[in-house]
Amino acid sequence: MLRSALLTFRMHRFEVLITAAMVTLTAISAIVAYSHVSAANPTDECWMQNWDFSGAVPDTPGCRASVEAFWPVASEAGFVASPIATLLPFVIGLLLGVPVVGREIEMRTATLAWSLSGDRHRWLLARLLPMLALAGVGLVVAAVLVAEMARAAHPWNYLGPGRIPNLTEIGSEGMTLVGRGVMALGVAVLAGAMIGRTLPAFALGAFLCFAFIFGGAPTHQAVLGAQLSVWRSAPYGDEMSEAPHLYVGQFRQEYRTSDGRVLGDEELWEESGEELCGCTGHDFELWMQQNVTRHELVVPIEAYGAFEVTETALTSGIGTLALLLSFPVVARRRPD
Repeated sequence: MLRSALLTFRMHRFEVLITAAMVTLTAISAIVAYSHVSAANPTDECWMQNWDFSGAVPDTPGCRASVEAFWPVASEAGFVASPIATLLPFVIGLLLGVPVVGREIEMRTATLAWSLSGDRHRWLLARLLPMLALAGVGLVVAAVLVAEMARAAHPWNYLGPGRIPNLTEIGSEGMTLVGRGVMALGVAVLAGAMIGRTLPAFALGAFLCFAFIFGGAPTHQAVLGAQLSVWRSAPYGDEMSEAPHLYVGQFRQEYRTSDGRVLGDEELWEESGEELCGCTGHDFELWMQQNVTRHELVVPIEAYGAFEVTETALTSGIGTLALLLSFPVVARRRPD
């Protein structure tokens, strides 16, 4: 088994070296960003003062300045690490998956390899497992380091120590990053086995991955969000009274008047005081506060884990299914 793994790495040494370099670069970037963010992180007392709007916490000299200086450092760290982590699982999966079968068919070495092995399933398994192991190790390392960097960049929130996640961050860290990598690898292996050409298979795999990023992932969030989201309301002009920032995504916002009308943001501002209540100026503002409520359809923070688990299960399932389908495709494949 070790000899087979070494042979696979030697055959695809270019892809292996590129993958190792990308994972190393991502890890170094995350570690450097983590160290810079941690060094710039203000004390807990300063964060308490920063989020205290009542004046109950006395100011400490230098705290406001240290908090203001922290935000650019955290923003730069997120700007460097997040885009890399978003694309990394797809690049690794495509780079390692396409040549497993596609290159050997394209170089016309598959016929000899299949005749010598005698069992195409065993041949594919011997080629696939080393690449799967390499991708898994690289993705797990990147997922853990980027997640730690993200936590360091968000040490406090409105309610105290810790980070409130957001649905826009799913896929760029943690288990969802690994799941997307498994999906990309499986799709790439299947595309290479079906097409038998490296570049067209890579292009098809990239198209499917981008279709998931811009179509599949938002659809998944919308469908699950429709089941898990809740309506929250407050009078016009007031903040949401209970835990205003304990939600991870907002799907809809509207305003409802006491006479039953429902208005969106643009509709509300397009309506004049004369049309709504026959009043203007201060009377109109007072009427709004007494007769208009703001309603938000949001996903509570408790539901964030459900989005992570379901997307990881979905992407890992797609990748696993694609890998399993590769075996019958290879078994029935006729060399070009």
